[in-house]
Amino acid sequence: MSELPVSPSAVKSLVSAILLLALSCQSAKAAPAPADNSGPPPAANATLDSRDPPIGAPGVLSIGDGTSRLVFFPSQDVFTPLLSDPREPLSTIEFFAASNMPSALQFNGNMAGNIGIARWESNAEGVDRALQFGLVGGEFSRFGIFGANTYLMDSDYMVGATLTGRIGAFSQRLFFYHESSHTGYNYTTLANVNKLSDFGQEILQEVSSEDITPHLRLYGGAAYRVEGFDYYSTAQDALILLGGAEAYTDTFSSLDHLGRGYASFFIESRGINGYTPNEDLQVGLLFHRPGSYFQVRPMIDLYNGYSYMGDLLFNKDRYAALGISFDF
Repeated sequence: MSELPVSPSAVKSLVSAILLLALSCQSAKAAPAPADNSGPPPAANATLDSRDPPIGAPGVLSIGDGTSRLVFFPSQDVFTPLLSDPREPLSTIEFFAASNMPSALQFNGNMAGNIGIARWESNAEGVDRALQFGLVGGEFSRFGIFGANTYLMDSDYMVGATLTGRIGAFSQRLFFYHESSHTGYNYTTLANVNKLSDFGQEILQEVSSEDITPHLRLYGGAAYRVEGFDYYSTAQDALILLGGAEAYTDTFSSLDHLGRGYASFFIESRGINGYTPNEDLQVGLLFHRPGSYFQVRPMIDLYNGYSYMGDLLFNKDRYAALGISFDF
């Protein structure tokens, strides 16, 4: 099968479209939320809103002489998920025609989630000045469709912890996690390739994010393989660089401000792949329930670069996918 026309130049053109969308929306000012927090979430962040639980509510304690509070099992994180990072712990189903053989038709089936354990926040500023600890777990699987049969190509399992913080429009995430990868036996047999070595690794990731305008978010960071990949002994091989941009439209008044359009671009460069850029572009709709993690995103997803599946990191991947993502 010939490769799909998802060239780097096409991706760069689409990135330019993201920035044009953000600039066109920049003049639209987000209305401040009413004092009773009954209005739509602020436009600066599609999943973070200002509905903080009051002191005295279940799981909310007053600390620091009443200047701050401790919230157990908060219903949202102070760091917004990276929408187009294919390894972000979100639940996603995607179907696509891929350029890599032997299976042209493939799909991703991911189940993952972020559970907030405890959050400290200022009484005066709420989640705009907060620090949160949470646990993350997930499973990421790639399946190939061979005629009338479907076989597992690779499955990765992730478990870890996050420490996230926010001061106004600036937020950060420190993410430490273990990942183990397993190639599907039937896939390696059908593809006539040697069974790859299943492996485990520990990765430490830091990402900093800034809401530049009410409709544009930029972020960047790095990750390091703390342990694992013993046959890649240099620090350069263990380093991963990442960054991206997200642009949002205004919320849809016809849907009670529960939805908006978005475009998101993610770029990653891994030392083990010679820092060749891996690019992921998404365009879609985002529906969010205020005061919660829950969101649904139907989207078009374009990927170009090396595979992000653990046992397939040296395989080239290029696809255009239709999918839907859930976060809850």
